[in-house]
Amino acid sequence: MVESEQARLVALHSLAILDTPPEERFDRITRLATQLFGVDIALVSLVDEERQWFKSRQGFSLTQTCRQESFCAHAIQGDGIFEIEDASKDPRFETNVLVTARRGIRFYAGMPLTTADGFRVGTLCIIHSEPRRLTNQQRQALKDLAACAEDELNRNGVENELRRVNEAQSRLSEDENRQRLLVEALAQLNDISTSSHLSLEQQLQASLTLGCRYLQLQIGLISRIKKDIFEVVAVSAPEDVSLSAGQCLPLANTYCDMTLKRHGMLAVHNVGISDVRHHPCYETFGLEAYIGCAIQLGEQLFGTVSFSSATPRPQAFAETDQLFLKLLSRWIGSALERQRVDALKNEFVSTVSHELRTPLTAISGGLKLVLGGATGELPYQTQQMLSMALKNSERLGLLINDLLEFEKLLAGQLNFICHPHAVGTLLTAALQENQPYAAQYGVTLRLEALSSDGVINVDALRFQQIMANLLSNAAKFSQLNSEVVIFCDECDKSVRINVKDTGCGIPEEFRSRIFQKFSQADASDRRVKGGTGLGLSISKAITEQMGGSIGFSSNEGEGSTFYVVFPYAEDTNRVAI
Repeated sequence: MVESEQARLVALHSLAILDTPPEERFDRITRLATQLFGVDIALVSLVDEERQWFKSRQGFSLTQTCRQESFCAHAIQGDGIFEIEDASKDPRFETNVLVTARRGIRFYAGMPLTTADGFRVGTLCIIHSEPRRLTNQQRQALKDLAACAEDELNRNGVENELRRVNEAQSRLSEDENRQRLLVEALAQLNDISTSSHLSLEQQLQASLTLGCRYLQLQIGLISRIKKDIFEVVAVSAPEDVSLSAGQCLPLANTYCDMTLKRHGMLAVHNVGISDVRHHPCYETFGLEAYIGCAIQLGEQLFGTVSFSSATPRPQAFAETDQLFLKLLSRWIGSALERQRVDALKNEFVSTVSHELRTPLTAISGGLKLVLGGATGELPYQTQQMLSMALKNSERLGLLINDLLEFEKLLAGQLNFICHPHAVGTLLTAALQENQPYAAQYGVTLRLEALSSDGVINVDALRFQQIMANLLSNAAKFSQLNSEVVIFCDECDKSVRINVKDTGCGIPEEFRSRIFQKFSQADASDRRVKGGTGLGLSISKAITEQMGGSIGFSSNEGEGSTFYVVFPYAEDTNRVAI
């Protein structure tokens, strides 16, 4: 098949008219043709790969004939009227079964029908059982009728193209809506996963509720699989559904079994008409819609996250639905893995910290006694070595204390005694307590005057711990003979306390990790500064425990400003200074 014929067939099929029912708009043209020309037969004929099919026919019983026998297949090879005066005397048609049959074709005249883009796809033809010849007037009339049939044909193509465009726009709109809903759902999942106010169990529960809402299904489950047992870890379901965390079922009686057998993903919008209907879960629970995905912890299978409903979904699950579930399963796997690692780490840190604390106290005490002259005068070099050992043991002691305090924060065992305190009083005390430390680095602390003396509800000891962390960091990273400024941005309902330094700033790649445990910037000028990497993480936890928030802004090479925001204590009058 040559390329032009392929293009012609594409144009024909794009009209979407082949094998459609008869239509009056075409039939009135063929009726008029038989009357106008006084012929036996008039046809609107379309020629496809192997046949000619008649959209409209008068005086002819067949709906189609073989293309090899077709007069119209010859007619579409040219632009004008294809006319045969006596087919029985024409070498091309004299043996044609349509000619040799009783009352066979003698006269044929066909005018090609052309699509809007120029492809000849069929004809308006007239046929008679006796020879004849068209007059010039008749030839023009046939062309005019063919033009009418051609207009109807192309109108059909335009309508079909418009329908396709509308369908495409509808699909595009639906896809855009699905993508928008997916983005919104993932944004909500991100809010859940980054919330510091939700425990992991609460995050898992919230993610299941979100999944039920997004997928429009009733039941959400996170399961753990141990051998052949399916254990419910978390569930979101209506009150009348008897499912709860800790409940166990045989794995073979759940759709989870089939999910794992199908490469970790199963999505069935109407189980009753699918091959899944023979599964024991359908027979037992009658769940009509289900989508589930395996949860991996590293290379190890943990279980599944799934959503289901007792009623079928009207439409199959979309790719965006499956993508949402895959991303959700990955987040759940990561969250559960972090929980496992954190539990191991906390257990290790707690054990090591407690085991180290007692001997380290003894070592520090012994070194202080020796340096204090308890064993007599020491040579200078020995004194230097012992001083270094004492300094490092004290540094290790600070690390152990930070670790134990952070462990208490995580476990919720750190007590807070909050009372109303004047901001000015708290900051003045912070300045006085931390000035000696800043002086070691040749840095001066300065407190800018407050426009009013507001009151905040905090634990004074814990507040000073936050300020000590912020001020010591600012002093360590400031330039020699510079100053660290404490100033406040005061609003009607809250105060933002800022600590601004003129140091080297925070590298862009480090900023997302700055409040994480053991986080320290990698630049060499920071490594020499020391520290446990826990100060900011502890400060963040303490601030949030007291109802505040913490953050920072920084420009590399210019310095940083760390801040804490606390609401003013209620029903407390602020007196202007």
